[in-house]
Amino acid sequence: MKQITMFVWNNFVNDARVLREATALTEMGYAVTVIAKKEMDELHLASAETVYPGVIVNRPLKLELPKFMQRKIKSGVLNKHIPNMLTMLKMMALGRRQDADVYHSHDLNTLLQGIAGAKLRRDQKPLIYDSHEVQTSRTHYSFEKIYRIEKFLLKFVDQVIVENDTRADYHRRLYKKRPTPVHNYSEYYDINDVEAYPLKQEFDIPQSEKIVLYQGGMQEGRGLFKLLDAFKDTEGARLIMIGDGKERPNLINYHKEIGIGHKVHFIQRVPYKELRRYTKAADIGIQFLENTNFNHYSASSNKLFEYIMAHVPVIGSRLPEIEAVIEGEQVGLTVEPESTRQLKDAIQTLVDDDALRQKFRENTKQAKEKYNWDNEKEVLKRVYRKFR
Repeated sequence: MKQITMFVWNNFVNDARVLREATALTEMGYAVTVIAKKEMDELHLASAETVYPGVIVNRPLKLELPKFMQRKIKSGVLNKHIPNMLTMLKMMALGRRQDADVYHSHDLNTLLQGIAGAKLRRDQKPLIYDSHEVQTSRTHYSFEKIYRIEKFLLKFVDQVIVENDTRADYHRRLYKKRPTPVHNYSEYYDINDVEAYPLKQEFDIPQSEKIVLYQGGMQEGRGLFKLLDAFKDTEGARLIMIGDGKERPNLINYHKEIGIGHKVHFIQRVPYKELRRYTKAADIGIQFLENTNFNHYSASSNKLFEYIMAHVPVIGSRLPEIEAVIEGEQVGLTVEPESTRQLKDAIQTLVDDDALRQKFRENTKQAKEKYNWDNEKEVLKRVYRKFR
């Protein structure tokens, strides 16, 4: 049986995107090993386990100084760079031992591992670079530094995958070669087979009020503080925010400061398969990215398609990939990515207008037939057929 080794820079517990890709490749007869990592506070995670038939994950431990020492020393080299480097070396060693038929690096921070596994050997193997983000235009990233690194490492890559056509065109402008877009669509399922999570009962929400849902990472540039501001004057609705991230504590503090503690409820990140129960319970889904860099400008993140798959009308930013889906399929409303006022008005419109909300809900039933992983995985399989 042919072998694929994938690299990810996370613990591979909730990485639905990479798991979808791995399971699609098992349908082609591949066995897939995902080399991930685990932090010192994740010792409960298995060092190796089978997560799906034909998909194994290995998690080398990232060794770090104890937290109390990190607080005292405050050295980026000792606390971050050296632990990261040692973890990368562990991943490289594991990857070389795999002797896979194809190596597949997810994002730039695993590309060196892929090169070590695929190219630093006598019998070189194909290497796929699967870039989930626009590495040269992200929050707190230096364009010049990342551009030079990525341009050099691309010399060792046989195939590049990006998320959509906007990003593929950008990549071609930078590096003169157009990669293959493989969209991050939700897997196809029937939402009628899913039991909705009882959000209204849990948070004592009146039946007359609508549920507005944000699910996803809580980081800069997601428009989440603007979303809270928009909710100050929204009537007849509650906001549910599911997920975690660096901004989560700040968002919790801020929603109390502006006096909407009774209108907003925070839920920790839930397992991906469980998430659809929460999504089904929503009346409106939010995908309000700010246009702070090209990574956000070009995004078509999975939560948009998760809302559609669950028949939930969406309010999204007027950015090219998001707008093309929402406006093209008539599944919700779009607003300018910097406008708190437009966001507030759009939320209130959908909260108040049952007929419009129902129209969008009906349209999601057709849109999901187009925007789903069952269709899109065939693009990934075509990429891999080049290396059979």
